[in-house]
Amino acid sequence: MERSVGIKILVLIGKLALSCFYGTVGAILAALLFIQLGPRKFFRRVERPKLPAQATDPVHGQHDMIKLKSSGVSLHYVSKGSSDQPLMLFVHGFPECWYTWRYQMKYFSKSYRVVAIDQRGYGLSSKPSAVSNYAADKLALDIADIIEQLGYKSCVLVGHDWGAIISWTCAMLYPKLIDKLIILNVPHPAAFFDAISFRQLRRSWYIFFYQIPFIPELLFKSNDFQMLKTIFYTKPMGLVNQENLTEDDLEVFNYTFSQKGTPTAAINYYRALVRHTRYDLQKRIDVPVLIIWGCQDAALGEELADASTNYCSDVRLKKIRNASHWVQQDVPDEVNQYMEAFVNESSTMK
Repeated sequence: MERSVGIKILVLIGKLALSCFYGTVGAILAALLFIQLGPRKFFRRVERPKLPAQATDPVHGQHDMIKLKSSGVSLHYVSKGSSDQPLMLFVHGFPECWYTWRYQMKYFSKSYRVVAIDQRGYGLSSKPSAVSNYAADKLALDIADIIEQLGYKSCVLVGHDWGAIISWTCAMLYPKLIDKLIILNVPHPAAFFDAISFRQLRRSWYIFFYQIPFIPELLFKSNDFQMLKTIFYTKPMGLVNQENLTEDDLEVFNYTFSQKGTPTAAINYYRALVRHTRYDLQKRIDVPVLIIWGCQDAALGEELADASTNYCSDVRLKKIRNASHWVQQDVPDEVNQYMEAFVNESSTMK
């Protein structure tokens, strides 16, 4: 018991030290960008009063809202397919929205009712103010509620980036709700700590920068969300196959983050990760799991994918060498093929 408390204290000290260091570095970078752009360009914003045409195309499905019974949070979602088909539920990451799943929704709507949500804090969904409202267990409860309230007992759950963290958590807390779990480019939480290294901490610097107030939001919103374009189109994080994310596609993400409160709410996911850590969410996953990993991921090392298989009883790992962190947009055909093979096969225990 004393050892456990001591480890938690050391971890807390480490978090504080890294947050102070990278917060200072990030603040300096923001100040330099302000000087480079000038006040007018730094604070430039484009008004986006309505959804872009790209997002309202019926090919993607129908837009709707749902109020969750446990929290009262309302989530925006897009669905396609018939209600008598099994449910495939998609959970996006940062800095994205439901639209990141456009290729998968179109492909799988022939066999599933596909539903892609805007997580709490994003776009048209509710934006609770407290950081604690973005803790992983509360976000996982959102997933449990939406499965039930859509009229299903279980689903195929698909998560990428932050959506994958929440999907891992949901599989630990509500395994009966998940028939199969598909994870893209985020490790099992316990695997992250097992494989942690100084190199990975450097890669994850932004987590600690996001702990400081105000400045991360200012930097993210600067020059009309230029950061989004940088993230998706330039090295080291950009897509390998950039033709799969057009300027019109990018405008859907710009619209999402131009909604009042979204930048702060999205960054609060990272603040909650550090401030409201659940050390007990390290459980082995017993539902069948497919891990798809784009190996050109500048934020998360490939070794984390390998480590994650140790926490799954029934797992397949598919690595895609010529794909970025944004794997489902970068190589959609290959991702869809792996997903389809997985959902159609019988599980075999490891």
